Formats: sequence, C-alpha cells, structure tokens
Amino acid sequence: MKIMLVCYGGLSTSILVNNMKKVIQESEKFRDRGIEIEAWGKEEYVNHLEDCACILLGPQVSMIKEDVEQVVAAHHLRVPVMVINKDDYGMMAAVPILAETFKAIKASRVNP
Repeated sequence: MKIMLVCYGGLSTSILVNNMKKVIQESEKFRDRGIEIEAWGKEEYVNHLEDCACILLGPQVSMIKEDVEQVVAAHHLRVPVMVINKDDYGMMAAVPILAETFKAIKASRVNP
C-alpha cells in the first residue's frame, strides 16, 4: 500500500515522511504490511499514482485539492484525497496523520 504526500517539495514534508516511516517501523501492527510512504511535488505526483491508496496534501497546497481529485478520477482511481491538518503538519505529528489516513483508506474500501 502506498501513501503519497503532495507538497511544494520542501524540507518539512521530507521530515514528516521520515516521521511517518519511523512510526510504521515501530508498530507491530503495521511494520510488515508493505506500507510505502513517499512525497512528490505538486507538478510531479501525477506520474506516481500507481498503487496509491491515499493522497495527502500538505496544508500549503490545499488549494489544489479539487484539481488532484479530478486527476485521480481521470485515472479511474478511487482513493481518498485529504489535506493534512495544519496543526499536525506543523508539529510533524505522524501518529494522528497516519490514523486519519488509515481511517480514510478503510472508508474508501467499505464505501466504493
């Protein structure tokens, strides 16, 4: 399962990705589930949608949410597109961000 973060390509997003990966590796429940987390800039994410389970937008690119949803639909994908809570993003709080991500993925699979 791949979780994608879309951003302007800044340093803060790479820190968040590393925090999220660390939480996954430290979790007995999620460690060996093949969860990938990667970040792409808003200009290049479209080339990396394959096998994506959820797309998270950094708060700084929240204005492109509708555009991303249209791109996802044009690729015939049914994956949630979410804006990361700005407070969680600011604190690089991987746990609540992952919790919301997994909740959205589960909901998208239950309600196709």
